[in-house]
Amino acid sequence: MEEIEIENVAKRSIRGIVALVYRTFTIQIIGLVANFLLTVFLSPSIFGIFFVVSAAIAFLSYFSDIGLAAALIQKKEAITDEELRTTFTIQQILVVSVVVVALFLSGFVKSFYRLDDQGILLFQALVVSFFLSSLKTIPSIILERNLRFEKLVIPQIVENLFFYVIAVVLAAKGFGVASFVYGVFIGKLSTLILFFILSPWAWGFAWSLPKLRPMFSFGVPFQMAGWVGILNGAVVPIFVGRFPGPGGWSGPQAVGF
Repeated sequence: MEEIEIENVAKRSIRGIVALVYRTFTIQIIGLVANFLLTVFLSPSIFGIFFVVSAAIAFLSYFSDIGLAAALIQKKEAITDEELRTTFTIQQILVVSVVVVALFLSGFVKSFYRLDDQGILLFQALVVSFFLSSLKTIPSIILERNLRFEKLVIPQIVENLFFYVIAVVLAAKGFGVASFVYGVFIGKLSTLILFFILSPWAWGFAWSLPKLRPMFSFGVPFQMAGWVGILNGAVVPIFVGRFPGPGGWSGPQAVGF
C-alpha cells in the first residue's frame, strides 16, 4: 500500500470525480444502445429470465460480505498485507459457501421459476461469475484507498463493453439465453485480469482476526444498510418472476415485459 501525500489528495479526488462521471456516462450509453439492440433480437421471456436470475444472484451476494472491504477502505491507519489476506480469506470462505449452496439449489430454482435447461445454465454461469467477481475485491480496495479511480473505472467499462458486445452479437445469431451466459462469463473474466494488472498485490491466505475485529463495528452495520437496497432492487423481481402475468404470460415473461 502506498501512502498518499496530503497535497495529492485534492488532485486525485478531482481526477477521480472526472473518471467516475466518465464511467457512468460511458456505461449508460453502451447499455442504452445494447439493450435497444437486444430487444430486437430477444424475446421478453428471455429478458425476464436474465433479470430474475440476476436478481437472485444479487440477493445471494449479500451473504458473501460482512463489510470488511468498506472498513479497510476507510481505515485511518495503513493497512497491512496480513489484513488484506485475512479479509480475502474470510470473504472467500463466505463466497464459496454461497456458491456451493446456490449450485445445490439449482434444481429448486429451475422448478420454482419453471426455467428450461438454458435458463438454469444462465443461473449457474452467474454463480460462477459471482465467484470470479469476488477475486477482484482486494485489488479494488487498494485502488479505492489510494484514490486511483481513473484506474478503477477501466475494468468496469471493459466488463460492460465485453458483456454487451458479446450478448448482442450472439443474440443476433440466435443464441437466446446463451448470449447472456457467454457475455457475463467473458466480461467478468476480462475485468478480473485487468484488475490484477492495474492493481497487483501479494495475494494469499491468512487468519488474524484480532487485527480485523475493530473493523467489524464499522463493516457489519455498513453491510446491513445494504439490505435496504436489496429489498428495493432484487426481492421484487425474485418473487414477481415466480407468478404468472396477465394474458397467460409466464413469470419471467411478465418481468421481461
